[in-house]
Amino acid sequence: MAKDRMQQIRNILSDVGAGFKADYELGREDRRNAFLRGRKLKGETEESTRWDAMMGTHPGINRVAEATGRLPAEDKQALREMDMNLRGSTAHKVGQFLGSAANDVTQDATRSIYWLLNAAQATGEVINEKALAKAVPELYGKSPVQSTDIPYTRVLDKGGKETGKADRILNIKDKVMREEMLNRNYAKLIEKGGEEVLTPARGYSFDDAGDLQKRNYSPGMVQALAIPTGIAINSGLGLLTPFGGAEGYKAALPSEEDPTKTSNVIGEVGLKYIMGRTGQLLPYNEFRQVRPDVSREEYNKYQAFKYDKSEDYDLSDGDFSIGAGALRGTTDGIHGAELQFLGRSLPLTTAGIPYAAALAGGGAGAMQGQKSKKAAIGGLLGGMAGLGVGTVGGNIIEQERRRRNAAENLAEGGNAEMYLG
Repeated sequence: MAKDRMQQIRNILSDVGAGFKADYELGREDRRNAFLRGRKLKGETEESTRWDAMMGTHPGINRVAEATGRLPAEDKQALREMDMNLRGSTAHKVGQFLGSAANDVTQDATRSIYWLLNAAQATGEVINEKALAKAVPELYGKSPVQSTDIPYTRVLDKGGKETGKADRILNIKDKVMREEMLNRNYAKLIEKGGEEVLTPARGYSFDDAGDLQKRNYSPGMVQALAIPTGIAINSGLGLLTPFGGAEGYKAALPSEEDPTKTSNVIGEVGLKYIMGRTGQLLPYNEFRQVRPDVSREEYNKYQAFKYDKSEDYDLSDGDFSIGAGALRGTTDGIHGAELQFLGRSLPLTTAGIPYAAALAGGGAGAMQGQKSKKAAIGGLLGGMAGLGVGTVGGNIIEQERRRRNAAENLAEGGNAEMYLG
């Protein structure tokens, strides 16, 4: 009896070890290939939103989704085809979960999520991509290619009587259709292993049935949909000022004569565009020359808030701080209500409102444009229109906020004469 029990334990440990080894040995390319196979089975392009790519290749998240029945059938099939699915005994599956957890640690899967979102611009773009993909899935979809030479084929009933016609989709298995693909540059012949193989041209692909498909929109046009929201975020952060600092701030590369002006335009653009760096607040005596609506007390309070790294989860006092100051927020800073993400200020009026308007406009434009197969250009135009409306509206609200604040400071004996004229 004792021997049998020990053998059972050894068998369980062996299964756990085998499951652990199976998942721990998987590499990023293995998970990437399974992700792409799943997208192909769904009729989607290889290009996807960055969030979907991150989630679709995360070892732990996919294992949990698979175990709880939330993984799409196409993704399950892709995992089975590549021997990457949950399988075997319960002990083996437990080992797979442990292997996925260890794999996550050594391959930085979870940390990569932070690396993806560690800048306000990146976070804003990820949200924009996901929102647009949700509103207009065809942005990342493919469509079958209909023959131009013979567009339709007859549909017959059981008695051979014609009942209608159907689109004639180009298929690699048909010799005549292969010639049409070559003639119309949908595909080309490439020598492989001593023989010529028909290969789809850029933007085209064959599904499992051999039907030719073309992606609905080029990746470049889809990525262009991030321009409006990107402008909103970068403008709100004060990064669209190549010749110096934003209002009340020093330049990233301040000149000795005037710290609000840059000493090197190329360097200023590089620091702001590539590294997202902005200059520091001007000393109060200089700051109040351009922002007389802000009292010294408000200025000092904001400086203390900006550099406070303590945890504060109490929202009732009008501010909060999470993750040693990585994410902070206040309802009453020098920019009014704002979020601070990794030290970068995102005011509600001059960043949040334009971003939200650009996001909404992009989604509305893309949905309207898809009716005429122009979702990408429609989304771009809608996003730019939303950005314009949001920027004007946000600035009007901000100027009114400053006017009221200046009036209050003046009533309390503050220095607001310059602002009120």
